[in-house]
Amino acid sequence: MNAVLVFCEGNHDVRYTVRCLGVIRNADWVGAPIRDLPAPFGPVHDPNNPHNPKIQSIIIRRYLDRSLDTLHLQAAVHPPLPSFEAIVKDTSSDTLYVIIKSHGDRASAAAITLLHDVESLLLPGFGADIQKISAAFVYDADNGGVSQREAEFASEYASILNGAKPSHKKWLHGKTFPVGLYVFHDEDTQQGTLEDILAPLVKATWIDRWQAAGHYLDKYKSPSDPVTRKHAEYIKAQSCITGQFLFPGDPMTRIFDKRGLPDSCFDSDQPQAFVDFLTRVPW
Repeated sequence: MNAVLVFCEGNHDVRYTVRCLGVIRNADWVGAPIRDLPAPFGPVHDPNNPHNPKIQSIIIRRYLDRSLDTLHLQAAVHPPLPSFEAIVKDTSSDTLYVIIKSHGDRASAAAITLLHDVESLLLPGFGADIQKISAAFVYDADNGGVSQREAEFASEYASILNGAKPSHKKWLHGKTFPVGLYVFHDEDTQQGTLEDILAPLVKATWIDRWQAAGHYLDKYKSPSDPVTRKHAEYIKAQSCITGQFLFPGDPMTRIFDKRGLPDSCFDSDQPQAFVDFLTRVPW
């Protein structure tokens, strides 16, 4: 069994990745407790000592191997970044997709450390269920554009790239495992975020509510509001307001639920291109 570690910037990317894999690849959500996950995400069990595994789950190790007394309360009650958010299994290829939230920018050191920690547990004789790993990094282009994101990624992750030049939608052979980069953006401007892909889906699904949400924002926004200063913030707010009829008081991420956007929204060209990238790992 192989595992693709998918590093996402935030909650929306996590939910989008899970939903796309579910719809296009019929990937199954892995809802098992940590003790039953494939090692090293779950433990390597010792049949002679069921309460003391041979190798502890890397998820548990990351969450417990912290000095909590040095942390503020809010940091202590949340998992440290990069955090394991979801696992889905593509049964057609016997591949696990381990979805990890890392907040993207300035997270490279922690992400690289996590990758090395996982890799160290795959050595022969350790008993891990996973044979190979790869790392997919999912980013927004933002205002700098795709080319700037590619350059920043090449600099931040140079230690695992083995001198190769990364580019959007491409995989390369890193120093010890494949590394891929995917950048969400508007095709016309080469800038933008995942929300530029999501907004047309939300609009098409609930056109009247979408338009009414836009009228509301336009009427009551002020020059200093984030929705006025950044287009990405505007369409996030518009999407969230549109979804409030179904998910009152909940964040925008609920739009990704099956009660939200229908499966057909995740079987279009852009989700298909994203899933094609995730499944094209050069093992």
